[in-house]
Amino acid sequence: MARLVILLLTRRWGLLIVGAALIIGGVIWGITSHQISYVQIHGDPSTYDFGTGQTSGNTYINLHGSNDYYVAFASDFSVPKSDIDNFASFTMFARDDTSTLDPALSTSSGDVNSAHKIEKLVLFKSDGSTLDTFTTAEYQANPNGFNDNEWLKSIWLVILGVIIAGAALIVPMMVKKPQPSTSFNIGAGGVQQPYQQPTPYAQQPTSPYAQPYQGPGQYPQGAAYPPQQPAYGQPNNPYQQPPQQ
Repeated sequence: MARLVILLLTRRWGLLIVGAALIIGGVIWGITSHQISYVQIHGDPSTYDFGTGQTSGNTYINLHGSNDYYVAFASDFSVPKSDIDNFASFTMFARDDTSTLDPALSTSSGDVNSAHKIEKLVLFKSDGSTLDTFTTAEYQANPNGFNDNEWLKSIWLVILGVIIAGAALIVPMMVKKPQPSTSFNIGAGGVQQPYQQPTPYAQQPTSPYAQPYQGPGQYPQGAAYPPQQPAYGQPNNPYQQPPQQ
């Protein structure tokens, strides 16, 4: 689980998912806004049960054989046990929607997880006089009901989602990627320089002495010149030897 959270918060796609989830959750929360009305109920101990939660300290009221429960949260007001033991009848104003019970109320027929919130409770004596009256701050501010506008709270969830998703989309586009350098760098190992055509050598003037050696010269066999005629009075010497004295 922790690894998944890290991936979601460190990856671009993860931030997009988180942002979208916050936006969707905020919208769903916001559309639960509704008008709150109060339901007025009269009763007595013969038709309604009163009880106090041992852990929560809440006061619970339930019609005999009904699955509808009403709760006076201890954070709003507490009903003393002496009043519960001595009242003869009651009148209460409760919200028409339900609130979550945490912890749940344990009953003989199972756990009760939600109940109608009691905004005002009036206990009467047997002679009809008022024994005690309890009201919430919410009822005092809105005695005729009110609009439960959840958008005032859920809009911040939507804004947070927009910020996260927008950052995941825009920030990577704004970060300029480094361009590879084409200049020579001794420390840049593995970077090949662009190929350049070799510069042709300048033409050198032709010199008979600069010609490459062709090996020993080839001369034709036999006399290359016409034979000389012997001088007058000298014998013919085929080997061209000088005359003997």
